[in-house]
Amino acid sequence: MSRKIISAKEFDICVSMSDLVTWEGDDKTPNVDLQAVFAALEIPVNIMELYESYFAHLYNGYGDVHVYHAQNNGGSILAIDLYRELTDQQDLTALSLRIESPAFDQVLAHLRSFFDSATRQVAFEQVSYSRRLREMLDESRYPRQVEEDHDYMQQHFVHR
Repeated sequence: MSRKIISAKEFDICVSMSDLVTWEGDDKTPNVDLQAVFAALEIPVNIMELYESYFAHLYNGYGDVHVYHAQNNGGSILAIDLYRELTDQQDLTALSLRIESPAFDQVLAHLRSFFDSATRQVAFEQVSYSRRLREMLDESRYPRQVEEDHDYMQQHFVHR
C-alpha cells in the first residue's frame, strides 16, 4: 500500500503591522525576510505601500483586504487583511499565503525567520487547506460590514 502525502503549502500568520517593516533611526524599510518571500514567489506586493495604507486612518475600524497573485501564474497567492479592529491596540494583521514554487524550502525558511523575529507572534499555521485564505479570496463576500454597529464597509482589492 502506498502512502499519499498531503502537502501543507498554505499559511495563516498573524503579527503586528509594525513587524512588516524594520526601523533604523527615523527610516523604515521592508522586513528583509518578508521581502525575500515575495521576491522568490514573484508576488508583486509593495510592503511600504501596505504599511502606509494601514496607518493612513487615525482611528481603528478601517482597512480592506488585498490579494496578490504571483506574476508567473505559478499559483502562489498572498492575501492580507488590513482591517484594524475597534479594540485592537497592537495593530494585528492577518496574512494568508499559498506557496506554489520549486523554492518552497527557501521561502519557508524566510517566512519562519520573519515570524520568529516578529515582536507580536500571534499565529503561524501551516496547513493543507486554509479557511481564512479561502474567505479572503472570495470576492462575493465584499463589500461587507466587518463589525456590527459600525458603518465601515470593507472592500476587496485584487492585484496582479
